[in-house]
Amino acid sequence: MHKKKIILFHVLFWFFDFFKDAVYGFQYYYFYESQYTLESLYKTTAIDFMRTLLTAALFYANASVLVPRLFSKGKYVLYVISVLALVVAFTPVHYLLETILLKYFSWSTYGREITMIWIFQSVLRGSIMYILLGIAYGYVVDYFKTQEEKKQLEQAKLTTELAFLRSQINPHFLFNTINDIYSLTYQKSDLAPDALLKLSGLLRYMLRESEQQQVLLKKEVDYLQDVVELQRIGLKGNAFIDLTAEGSIEGKLIAPLMLISFVENAFKHGVCTDPVDPVSIGLRVEEHTLYFTVFNKKNKDQKDKTGGIGLTNVRRRLELLYPEKYTLDITEDEQTYLVELSLQLGKTITGAAKPTSIKTVLAEV
Repeated sequence: MHKKKIILFHVLFWFFDFFKDAVYGFQYYYFYESQYTLESLYKTTAIDFMRTLLTAALFYANASVLVPRLFSKGKYVLYVISVLALVVAFTPVHYLLETILLKYFSWSTYGREITMIWIFQSVLRGSIMYILLGIAYGYVVDYFKTQEEKKQLEQAKLTTELAFLRSQINPHFLFNTINDIYSLTYQKSDLAPDALLKLSGLLRYMLRESEQQQVLLKKEVDYLQDVVELQRIGLKGNAFIDLTAEGSIEGKLIAPLMLISFVENAFKHGVCTDPVDPVSIGLRVEEHTLYFTVFNKKNKDQKDKTGGIGLTNVRRRLELLYPEKYTLDITEDEQTYLVELSLQLGKTITGAAKPTSIKTVLAEV
């Protein structure tokens, strides 16, 4: 659509340029020709149209070739020589137009001698304005081209950075889950097949859905629920984790794997086995705003005191994907850790199931 508008602008510009010359030609021959007929109007229109085509050809040759290759690179002397050569190249065509066609149409030259030198001077005088316009046009085109290339480069950089950030999702939970499933398999536990199936679903989601710019919020919630279930299996049922969702989550869109880092951080550094202070994961949707909270009691026996790269990555992803559309507050003391995130979700998918207001405990184990 953008290119169509540019083409339309060019067509209108040269149409009005032709119209201007045609009106001038009409006035000129109306006052100087004793007999001005409809046939004369056709003839002047044809000549003005050909002159407009030649002017346009000179303009684009200058703006598209000479300006970017010479003028923009500071080769001013060579540019002036090239412009003069361009005018010289167009002079014979104008000479034919001024002599053959005017004689063919039986119009007088009012004592004016039509020579190649006179035509050259005439073409040069008439082209000065269009040469200057060509320089300005060349700079404008170059500016927008540079801006477009810069935009594409920034987009490519953004895409690469987001792909890198997604690839840096904290593997701590996955490693522990694989070890837990191995232990269940070794013990020939009946939980092993279900755990392996859930892990397969998590990996499939991470590999496939993470390549999308946005996914259904419901899928993200299902993903979190499977993570909670695997954590329960890993702790052999001795896990106290509340995962709740409120509001209309159907049809809402969110960037994939945006919430998991907060949950993994709670599992890694928090206490999941305390029934008095369970890990609490809350998700609430109001209109198109998501409110997400994660609360956990700190594990004082945690050997790894570093926060890892998970929270750093999720902050960067929020800045890239939701600029000025999110708030993230992290409150902690010696005993507890609280994450509060709010962000504007993507538009509801057309044709999605009708949203229903829900308040459901998705996981309370």
